[in-house]
Amino acid sequence: MSITRYKLTIQLQTASPLHSGGIDEFVDPTRSKEERKSVPRRFVRDGHERPIITGRSVKGAVWAACRRYVKNHSDAGLTLDDLDFLQGLAEDNRAGALTFHSIDLSKVAERERQPKKDQSTKDPLITRTGIAVDRYWGTAGDTALFQHEYVPTGKQLALAITAQVGTLGGEGDPSASTGNAPSESTHKEKDPEVAVERLFALIVALFAQERIAFGGRRSAGWGRVRLKETKSSASGQPATDEPWTLVKTSLASKNDLLAWLAPSDKQHSQLEPANIAASGLVRITITWDSPTGILVAETPSEDDDSEKQKQKQSETQKESDETVPAKPLRSGPGEKDPLVLPGSSVRGALRSRASRIARTVLAAKRPEKMKSWQDRDVHEQLADDPILVLDLFGSTKHRGALTVLDTVASSDGTGRKVTHNAGDRWTGGVAEGALYSEMVYDNAKWNDIVLELDADALPGSDDRRKAAWCLLGLVIAELCTGTLPLGSRGTRGMGQVSVSAVRVETGNSIIPGWNLAAKANDSESLARGILAELRKIDIAASPDADEGWEGWSSYLAKKTDKEISHA
Repeated sequence: MSITRYKLTIQLQTASPLHSGGIDEFVDPTRSKEERKSVPRRFVRDGHERPIITGRSVKGAVWAACRRYVKNHSDAGLTLDDLDFLQGLAEDNRAGALTFHSIDLSKVAERERQPKKDQSTKDPLITRTGIAVDRYWGTAGDTALFQHEYVPTGKQLALAITAQVGTLGGEGDPSASTGNAPSESTHKEKDPEVAVERLFALIVALFAQERIAFGGRRSAGWGRVRLKETKSSASGQPATDEPWTLVKTSLASKNDLLAWLAPSDKQHSQLEPANIAASGLVRITITWDSPTGILVAETPSEDDDSEKQKQKQSETQKESDETVPAKPLRSGPGEKDPLVLPGSSVRGALRSRASRIARTVLAAKRPEKMKSWQDRDVHEQLADDPILVLDLFGSTKHRGALTVLDTVASSDGTGRKVTHNAGDRWTGGVAEGALYSEMVYDNAKWNDIVLELDADALPGSDDRRKAAWCLLGLVIAELCTGTLPLGSRGTRGMGQVSVSAVRVETGNSIIPGWNLAAKANDSESLARGILAELRKIDIAASPDADEGWEGWSSYLAKKTDKEISHA
């Protein structure tokens, strides 16, 4: 049997922000709070200090998606044994047939800086800052400030995957193997070339459905990639220039090897994506607007000139009443990039309200078992969330089933500078040095808020999954009433939400579909409609609950004498 080598090149583009971290740099917690600084979580760098997504990270994401699909479906023509054969097993002391190459980000992630001192330099990768909110006090949690380098939405990536199967001689003899895949005799059920080509077809199909995500922060909607759109596919006509190419070469001679090193169009092979089932995710689409405006402030970058800028701003403010306003966060580094409401911000608000609802029910039933969060930091609060909240939103030990995507403004509207000051609590006058301002876009138009629930990832029985859906439904109902603000400055009247429609597209049998719209001049009609839909769901009481518990709330508590914590 001869050696056959493949190279699959897929042109992708980011469908959301993307971050894939390297070795985290931790701030010394022994230093005083004034001396601590937020250290951005950076991309991995190669030997030339270029940011990359490592081949190992790409491999993990692709293999996880493929294994999950093959485990639940048989229409790809592959089995888990086939994947084990191609992936390679440590116990067999052999490498896999496929090699995943690193993705270079240096050309897509860096932004040009204005020439300085007659030299053109580049800024570090752009970063986004986030915080975790203390559930008890409602303020930013201590030690809960974080930054991530990221690649913005719409950037192009090139993924290369190579594969090699077969041996030069001594078929079945491990010493004669090429070092990638074992010979065909060790996998007689299927031709290894067929397995590789079917796997490539499955990988392309999974990318086409956006079912492979890279890097971290996936629960906040990050890391999504899709196939790059071609001119023919974008216009609705059959695509002739597909965003992938497959080169296949048999290395049976010296000329074959030379042809591999200098490939031509003659070596290109046809590759049709596998016809696979839909993802089965539950997609919740919320049509909304904000009558007061949304503000998630952008954090100024801490470059070499940051201290000089702060000093200059302070001197300017002393001389006049002018201030440098806080700017809203945008989806990219450009001033014309659209405003964005981060998925992490919306997800945090939803989790906080879900936690409040669940703990209110528990406190009413078992007040003596509830722990106070007054003296707990935000990390302990998250770990102590009730069971259904952890099912939906996850913990440090496992990922939750709910993903919230970034919400981008369809139109920024007109921004205006709003100036504030703080009053001196002793004199009643204006506090010195407490003048500040913000750029507010209170007439911006926003795209829909999109949530995705992987119901199959919810643990436990179908009734427990329905209970988690009921809890999420209650949170969405409160959002519809306008009592759950989004973004910052909620205590100053900003962040109000007016929901006009909620649609639930479901691919899961236990989650019903919805298509609800608010009635005119009745903002609470939509919430009542959601509650009516939730009451239709039949949920048997949890067998682990104490007497007196019924319906969805029975899955919040367990039969135990210990204080209620998490599963």
